[in-house]
Parts: sequence; structure tokens; C-alpha cells
Amino acid sequence: MTYKKSFTPWWIFIVCCFISMIGFGLLVNTIGLFFGPISNEFHVGRASVALMTTFQNMAAAITLLFAGKIMEKVNLRWLLTGCFILIAVSMLSLSVANNLVHFYIAWIIIGICQPIAITLSIPVLLSKWFNEKLGTVMGVSLGLSAFGGTIFNPIVAEIINQTGWRGGFIGEAILIGLILVPLAISIKPEPDEKHPAFGKPKDKQSDQVLTGLTLKNALKMPVFYALAISMLALQFVSGSVQHISGHITNIGIPAIIAATVVSGVMIGAAIGKISIGYMLDRFNSRLVLFIYSVLGVLGWTGMVVLRNSTLLIGSAFLLGLGQGVCLVALPYLIRQEFGERDYSNILSVINMLGAFAMSASVYLVGSFFDQTGSYNWGWIINACAYVLSFVVMMLTLKRNQRSE
Repeated sequence: MTYKKSFTPWWIFIVCCFISMIGFGLLVNTIGLFFGPISNEFHVGRASVALMTTFQNMAAAITLLFAGKIMEKVNLRWLLTGCFILIAVSMLSLSVANNLVHFYIAWIIIGICQPIAITLSIPVLLSKWFNEKLGTVMGVSLGLSAFGGTIFNPIVAEIINQTGWRGGFIGEAILIGLILVPLAISIKPEPDEKHPAFGKPKDKQSDQVLTGLTLKNALKMPVFYALAISMLALQFVSGSVQHISGHITNIGIPAIIAATVVSGVMIGAAIGKISIGYMLDRFNSRLVLFIYSVLGVLGWTGMVVLRNSTLLIGSAFLLGLGQGVCLVALPYLIRQEFGERDYSNILSVINMLGAFAMSASVYLVGSFFDQTGSYNWGWIINACAYVLSFVVMMLTLKRNQRSE
């Protein structure tokens, strides 16, 4: 049977790149810019304002229980389109908000839509459209979220500076509505004979790749729980990143350097996501996981022991590289271990644990600081999380991993 090439997989890849760059980079990475201005206008503490992101993460975690099944039953084109419209309208409504309850409700709606529109859509779409180079395309597209954060943070900050926080929400709503909604409408949800997926399925694995395992069957396998534990541990790490700038200023280093350290994390995360996807496509996954887990351990350990500005930026870059394990390697390995049949459902259940962990980590690491006056305990836990995730995956992937 002759394999036909199609441009459609690459269009899906382009769409996923924009979802990552605007969805993660704009929607997720810029929200902290609004806390101060909103707090000042409503004369409330920043914790009260930041509570909207806690509600958002909780709504996202609960939605992830059902998101996989919803994505299996509903046409992805219209499902993603509807979610992006709801996100844009909710964001636009915040420009006329007069109380915090409005913020909480709007971000709960955004939290419900976010897992389908952003968190799951990229790995689910790419896994359907790429039989080959899945790690590479997933790494590149998810890597753009960090670049998006780097690009949009100064833009949104300037919009807020010039027009106020209400103008900032209008700007974000316009970008989501004018770019992501049309892109969602343009996607083709499934490959077919006229528009085949990229690459040929491996002959010996074609049936397994196309059918795979159901969630019920996956729950009987130790590797499922290993990947779930890894997602929980490493999403805890991801949530604590928000405290890095506070740690840098707390040890007596100027705020401008703290911002540079955070930029080091973003740059490292972008390169880490892209490079780990490329490596997973070409090398033994256990070796790749070992390398990036070591980078994560070194990066977080450096946050504990280092006090030199330049070395702290380097340490931030290393821990950013290590984030590739959570954000690219785990979705990739879930697809490799369980196949495509119930991928969206399995991924959503495992991601749900990660969403709860991320939601809890911001509060817990802050509590460690309140109790000890230092973030070091949080950073030590993060280093241990990389060790734990590597060990549990090695114990199961070695036995269950497909031949490479």
C-alpha cells in the first residue's frame, strides 16, 4: 500500500503552535501582571485577587475527569471553537468587572474550558496526526508556550500601563477571539484516506498503535500509576515556579535580577521542551529521562545553595530544561505506552492529578516560606520530585516499554 503525503498534519502542527503560544503563553503566563492593579483598584489583598487562579485550577482539575470522554464524543473542531469563544467572552467581560465575584466566576468558566482547549488539545491532535516525529512536533509546539510568555509579558504589561488592567483584558480577549477561534474552525479533527496522518505506522505495531488500551485496561498496569505519580510530582514543581522571583529578592538580590532569573527559566523551558521531544524520537527514552531529570535536580539544588546572580540565572536555565519531562515527555510516553484508542481519556485523568498538585503547590511553597522565612524546603522537595518520578518510571518503563 502506497503511503500518501498530506499537508494537513503540518497545518494541525501550526495550529497547535499558536494554541501553545497564545493559550499557554498569553492566557496562563500573564495573569500575574493583573494582580497588583486589580488589588489597588478594589483595595483588597493580592491573595484575594489571586484566588481567581485557584478557582481556575480547581475547575480545570475537575473538568479533566470528564474532558477525555467529551473529546472522544464531540467533534474537536466545534468543541475547541466553542471553548475559545467562551474564554474570549469571559476575558472580555472582565473589562467591566466591578467586584471580585465577577473575576471568580469568569476564571471558573475559563478553567472549565482550558483543559479541552489548551491542555489536552495539543497532545491529542498531534497524536492523531503524527505516526512519526511525534516527540519532535509535540516538543516544538509546547516549547512555544515559554516563548509566548516571554513575548506577551512585556506587551501586556505595556497595555496595562497605558490603558489600565481593563484594557489588558480587552487586548487578551481580542487576540484569543481573532486568532484562536478561526484556527480552531480550520482544523480537521481526524485523518482519513484523503488526508492521512504523517508517517507510516510501524508494521509490527500498527494494530497496537491504532487500537491501544482503554482506560479500564490501563488502570491495571503499574506503568499507569508510575506516570500518574510522575505527573503529580512534576506538576507540583511547575506550580512552585511562580515563587522563584520572590526567592531571589528574599535572598537580597535586586528585583531586576529576579526578572532575569525568571526569564532564564522560560528560555530553559522552551529549549527543554523542544530538545526533549527531538531526543525522545531518536534515543532510548530511559536515557533521555535520566538526562533531563538530572538537569532538574541540579537546577533546583542550585536555587538552594547559590547566591551569585549569574550562577542563579544558569541554575534557572537548568531547571527550565528539566520541565520538559513533565510537559512533553509524560504526554509522549502516555501515548507510547497506551496507544491512541483512549489516549485523550487516559491523558485527562493523569493530568487531573497534576492540576490538583499545581494548584496546591503555590499555596504550600508559600506556607513553607511563611513558616521558615525561606523557600529552600520547597526547592528541596522539587529536587526530590525529579528523583521520585525518574525512579518510578524506570521501574515500570523498563518492563512495559515498547522496543525502540
